[in-house]
Amino acid sequence: MKKINLKLSGFLFISIFFLLSSSGCKKLALQKSYDYEGEALDPHVNMTAWAYMNSRPDVFSTMIAAVNYAGMSAEYEQTNAKYTYLFINNTGMTAFLTKYGFSSITQIDVQKVKKLLQYHIIVGEYHAYDKKLPVEPIYVKTLLAGEDGLLTIKVNKSSANSVGSPITNGNILINLRPSNFLSASISSVTSNILPTNGAIHVFPGFAFYRRDANYTPAF
Repeated sequence: MKKINLKLSGFLFISIFFLLSSSGCKKLALQKSYDYEGEALDPHVNMTAWAYMNSRPDVFSTMIAAVNYAGMSAEYEQTNAKYTYLFINNTGMTAFLTKYGFSSITQIDVQKVKKLLQYHIIVGEYHAYDKKLPVEPIYVKTLLAGEDGLLTIKVNKSSANSVGSPITNGNILINLRPSNFLSASISSVTSNILPTNGAIHVFPGFAFYRRDANYTPAF
């Protein structure tokens, strides 16, 4: 009986192996090639700049506090005109706090905070789409009046800068040296977000105007 079982087992094993080997010899049809059709992400967000800022407290909690402290939420919520909003993330706002040696935005003179925010709001809509922003720096008008409000903006169209460091295409550069004298320059970490009332670019620092080494910035 054991011999019969062994013979049957061996026969079944050989049969299965043969079937598998036979099926493995069949040639599979080559996969057809298809052209990749890329699709750009929609940069529009169905909300105002103020609503967008409040939707990301993990990134903008300190700037939200600054806007409320300065009483400027209306400027971020208005829909009568198109503005370009230069959002400062928590890293950049921490740098602003460090400049004055404080741990809370409400410890800083409210007028300095207001001027900071006014300088980071540009009248008009400037972004990388529809050729609305050139690759060379241009002067634009901010909500901060007078010489202190002078600011330049440009879009980066290069894959790398002069020293070989990678730069994202569409990056927004503010006060690129020496386009605005000795003004502090910043480069966006996120750009070309389009709320219902303009454009948003996000920065890890803050910019300010400085004509020369003897000039005292407004904030």
